[in-house]
Amino acid sequence: MGFKVKHYAAKTIPANSSLEWELILTELIIGSLCAAFAKIGYDAAMLLIFIPNLVIALVCFGFIGLSIFHFIREKRSKPSE
Repeated sequence: MGFKVKHYAAKTIPANSSLEWELILTELIIGSLCAAFAKIGYDAAMLLIFIPNLVIALVCFGFIGLSIFHFIREKRSKPSE
């Protein structure tokens, strides 16, 4: 026997544009660790360690830059209240 549930979603208010600090901090930590491992791989002349860690570090730092870019773009396009 099944139960019938009536669910009405709440009206949402558009969130204020803000930086997601937890996401940026996580990306920064992962990017820093991978950059350090990439440097160790470069110094040891081990491409198997250097290349993947370098790519991951660049992607993480790129995501941080992209988050900041979108934050600034939203702040500029939004009329001041």
